[in-house]
Order: sequence, then C-alpha cells, then structure tokens
Amino acid sequence: MEATRDDSVRKPAAAQFELLEPGAPLPRLYQILLVLMLLFLGLLAVRQVGNPDTGFHLKAGDSILAGHGWPRTDEFTYTMNDHPYTDTTWGYQVLLALSYQVGGTAGMVVFHLAMLIAFFLLLYKTARLAPVDPATLVLLMGAGILACETRYEVRPEVLSYLFLAGTLYLLHRHAMGHKAPLWLLPLLFCVWANCHALFILGWMALACAFAGVWLRDRRPDKRLLLWTGAAFLAPLANPYGLKGLLFPFALLTRFQGQNVFAENVKEFLSPFAFRTFSAYAFYPHWPIWTFRLLALLAAPALVLLWKRRAYWVALVVLVFMPLEVKMIRNIPLLIVTALPAMIWVLPLSGLWRLLRMEERRARPARLAVLGLAGTLAVILGLQVWTGAYYVSSRRPTRFGLGWNRLMLPVAAADYVKKSGLPGPMLNHLNFGGYLMWALPQRVFIDGRLEVVGEEFYNRYQQIFSSEEGLERLVEEYNIRWIILPYAADPLLLTRLSGDSRWRLSYVDALAAAFVREGPSAQRWVDRASVDRKPPSAAEAGGLPGLGGPERTPPLRRWLAGLVAQPKYPEESYYLGMFHLLRNENADAEAWFRSALATGGEGYYEAYQDLGTAFLQQKKYDEAIACYDVVLQEDPQNLIALENLASLTRRGR
Repeated sequence: MEATRDDSVRKPAAAQFELLEPGAPLPRLYQILLVLMLLFLGLLAVRQVGNPDTGFHLKAGDSILAGHGWPRTDEFTYTMNDHPYTDTTWGYQVLLALSYQVGGTAGMVVFHLAMLIAFFLLLYKTARLAPVDPATLVLLMGAGILACETRYEVRPEVLSYLFLAGTLYLLHRHAMGHKAPLWLLPLLFCVWANCHALFILGWMALACAFAGVWLRDRRPDKRLLLWTGAAFLAPLANPYGLKGLLFPFALLTRFQGQNVFAENVKEFLSPFAFRTFSAYAFYPHWPIWTFRLLALLAAPALVLLWKRRAYWVALVVLVFMPLEVKMIRNIPLLIVTALPAMIWVLPLSGLWRLLRMEERRARPARLAVLGLAGTLAVILGLQVWTGAYYVSSRRPTRFGLGWNRLMLPVAAADYVKKSGLPGPMLNHLNFGGYLMWALPQRVFIDGRLEVVGEEFYNRYQQIFSSEEGLERLVEEYNIRWIILPYAADPLLLTRLSGDSRWRLSYVDALAAAFVREGPSAQRWVDRASVDRKPPSAAEAGGLPGLGGPERTPPLRRWLAGLVAQPKYPEESYYLGMFHLLRNENADAEAWFRSALATGGEGYYEAYQDLGTAFLQQKKYDEAIACYDVVLQEDPQNLIALENLASLTRRGR
C-alpha cells in the first residue's frame, strides 16, 4: 500500500531526466539560491509596523495579561460596549503583547519574521516529500515569497498560514506513505482555534485529504478518519465553547459581494480585477503579477495531479482556488495549498524536454534562468532595503523595525496626550486600533468588523458623508474633537475646514485633528503644526523640469534606488495636499514647490498637484508647464489631459 501511495506523485510519466529524491541533499548551487530567497523573504518581512489592527491586538493582549479575562463585550470603544465580542484571536494577542513587552516594535517584527520563515521552511519540507527538480524548487519558492509579500504584516493571519502549512505537511506525509504523527492534528487545531478564526481552512484541507485518499484507495482510511474527527472537535476547547467554534462561519458572510464590508474593504478585491487595477497609476505590480502567473500554473498542475491519481492534492488545490482568486488577502493560500504540488509535477527539466532541447543546450539555459532569478532577488532585495521598492508603487510601507508614521497616527497620538484633549473623540476607522492602545480614552470605532457589525458600520459611513449625520452624532455622544487621515477622507476634511463649528487643532503628514469651537477651543490648538510654513524653495521657473535643472533620468533614479534611500518628500507632499484640499492654494503651492526642490522631482504626482494649485490661482502658464511634465511620464493621465483641454477651450 505504501508503494502505491508513493507512486501517485513520485515521478512524471516517462520521466527520464534527473530528479532529486526525498532525503537527498540539495546541491550546493541550489542551497545558495535557496538561502538567497530566504534572505529576500527576511528583507520583505522586516517592515515598520503599520497595520491599523495592531493597536487593538496589543490592547486586548495587555488586558488579558493584566488578568481581566477574555472579553465578552467590547471594552475598548465608548459606542459599542454593548456589542458582543467573541475574541477568537486572543492567543495571538497574548503572544503579540509579550513580544512587544520583550522587544518593543522590533520584538513584534521579529516574532512575525520567525513565523514566516517557519512557514516557508514547512513548504520546503513538504515539497521534499517527493522527487523534485531542484531548479523548480528554488524558482517556485522564490516566486511564492514574492507573491505573498503584500501580506507580510503584523497580523494574526500569519499564524494561520503556518498552521495550514503544518496540517498539509502531515496530511501529505500520510497520503504518500511516510510515517506521519497524525495525533498532532487535534493539538494543532486546538492551538489554532485560540489564535485565529481561519482554523476552518484546516477543516477544508482535512476533508479534501480524506476524500482524496478514499477515492484513490477505493476504501476509507480509518486512521485518517479518526484523527480528522478529533481535529474537528478540538477547537471546542476555547473560552467561548460552541459559540467560538461556530464564530468563523458568521465571518464568512462578510466576504459576500453584497456585504457592506466586501464592498468597501480593499483587501477583499480580487487580484484578477484587471479593470479596477488599471484605474490605479500605482499598485504592487511584482507580487500581483507573480501571483497571477502562479495561479495560471496551478491549472496544468491540477490536471497532472488528477491524471496521476494524487486526488487528495488535487482536491485541496481545487477547493481553495476560488478563495485565492477572489480576494487579495487570500493570495498566500495559493502558496500554501498549491506550491509544493506545482514543484512536484511541473519540473523545469520537463520544459526542456517539451522544447526538445538537447542536454548541451538545456544546461546553460537552466543556469541562465537560475542566474536571472538570483539577480532579480538581489535587485529587489536592495530596493526593499533602501525603500525604493515600496516608493515605486507609492506604498507607505517601509523597511525597518519601528512604528510606521506614514500609516499610523503616532505623532498625532503624542499631540493628544500632551495637550490633554478632553471629551469623546470621533475617529476614522483606520485610526481606531492604534489610538485605543496609545491613548487612555476609548475610541469611537476601530477595525474589528466582527464587533462593529453591518448596522453600526453603515451608520458610521453616513456620519462621515453628511453634515446632518455628523451633527446628530455630536449631539448624541457630545463629541469634542475629530481625528482623521485626510488623504483617505478628503471630503470630510473639506467639509470640516469650511464649517465654523470646528477649528483645526493639529496637522501632520498623515493626520488632522479638529476641536469643537467654543470658549476653550483655542487652548487645544497646536500652533507649531497648524501655523507651520514650508522651507523656502525656488519659484516655478527655477524648479527641476520647469525651467531649472534637468530632471534626473528614470534609469538613473532606478539605479540610485539600489544603493541609496530615495528622496521621497512625504511631509512636504502630503502637507501640500492638505492645503490643496482646504482650498488654501498659495500654501499648497509653497509646499509642493518645497517637495520638488527636496527630491520630489522624480515623482510626477507632485507636478500634477502643483499644477492644480497653479490652476486654482489662475497661473495658467505654470500649470501648463507642470502638466507637460506629468504627460511625459504618464501620457494617459486624465487629470492633466482634462485640465489642459479645459485651458485650450478657454483660449489659454
């Protein structure tokens, strides 16, 4: 029976080329390349903490460690303290809080780095259960590392990737006839269910494995059935009992297309939504296109697996595929479920055979492909180190071990604590998690959608989209101040800026705060931020590309990103945007000119917004010069084209 099990994925039909047998050492060249890929993973995973959910995970972990027990209702907001809170992530939150107590933000980053390394090493061990082409092994491991990079954040789903990989490793060992300690499955699921709600993915894998082995052997596997049943029951050992066991199914409704969360949360977008992505000038091309390539490769791999009667593997790949292609957040599931199988059945040597390439030509071709992959990993790794990799797609993600001040209101929270702003706040959802941890007062809302619920979330959206809704809320909760990421909600910023009932009290490159107007409002205003002026910069005619020095050529900018941190002027650019949204065009112009003078000349969006500031001030020649620069890099830029067309119609 063991030999029968082994043969289903051991070798391709009529395979006459060399494959690396299980247990055989990886040749030195491939060892070096594999280490290089893992170093690339390390660079991608060492990023500043910027996930908006990190704060509430820390808050909950601190609360549990302080002896307050597992939450039953929400304790961290003043608006939802009657909402039930089933905290299926409590185990992860305790680990996160402990890692922060030991090493601060660096401790949290290292904790997640360790989990990601363990995850990919498990995938490697799974791939080595069958004979493999070492070139395919290294290439697809590197591709998997790159495809997942948008999910390398401080978040609990990283544990689910690791646990799912462990579950599949045990199942593959058993199905292929290797000795497998299946008794570990219920223990694994018990821990998993107390760390993250995605343990139901493990149930799916168990069902696929049992059905697939039954189909192959024409009889049920009683040992696998026994431990599968135990693994299904193990998650009952959680603080919430049956409610905690069933809670993940309530979360599944949030993924449906008509659900309000599915319609508004960007990570629920499909990686194959080509029309949506085409509307964005910048998005992470490398991981998205790498995922698309791997998803396409999964199709022939699925066919080959089925032909070779590796039904348990084929069912796992097939059942998980709809989840993976539906949402960006599920990209790593393809890597967990399909990557080892693709390594087994899609050897690079088979490509040379298909092309009928002779050995004397196939060997240098293989070395060329491996060299290209290694070179690409080095180049992208260097760009990650300098930050150019993230800046190229205009992501606020940054390499490092601290808090990400471009994503989290770290400076704004410091202002609130120093000024002692009183009374209830109204915060943007993206800020709720960090503020509930960083500030002593409770927040209005945060990103725990399972606590928020659809009804309250709909109300929150109405509050931020209408003046009447906002005023009703102010009266109901006695709101005294508001804090928001103005680039994410420009309409609210514009409305508050024109409302005499609110006064700007603080602004930085990410956040703006407004206090309710009244006799004591003036004392809460941070004059240093509100009255801040940009550094002096040349007038438009002296700026790069507008009459001053020549702009740095794109190739030179790209090469510089391999060795030096790019001079992306975050503060000047975003403060310029802040003033532009408030229709303070002279101030916006000054900030944008400062941005261009301090390194922003490499980024055409700064010219685009400066052109808009000029246009609003009727400085038409300067606006035209800015839009000309924009169109040199983005000939289809709608804003530049429409504004130039409008000026042409008016004879300008």
